[in-house]
Amino acid sequence: MAAGAIAETLKLAPNTLTFHFDRLRQAGLVTVRREGRSMIYAAQFETMNSLLGFLTENCCNGASVTCPPKIVCKPARVKRARVSA
Repeated sequence: MAAGAIAETLKLAPNTLTFHFDRLRQAGLVTVRREGRSMIYAAQFETMNSLLGFLTENCCNGASVTCPPKIVCKPARVKRARVSA
């Protein structure tokens, strides 16, 4: 998703968003690529799921009942525009 669209949706200043995304990128939780003038960010779901597993195991003493819900992150489905013939 483009950084500008994310900033607009979250009602954040672009420089604030860039600061937070840079930290997420350093942690391996998102990737970024340049597309023209836009920065496109993508979640690293495998890394996020590993982090959630680690936190559940080590911070909740493995008791998922204490720290619900147990969620597996998945990429959102991309809506494709239909082209009429």
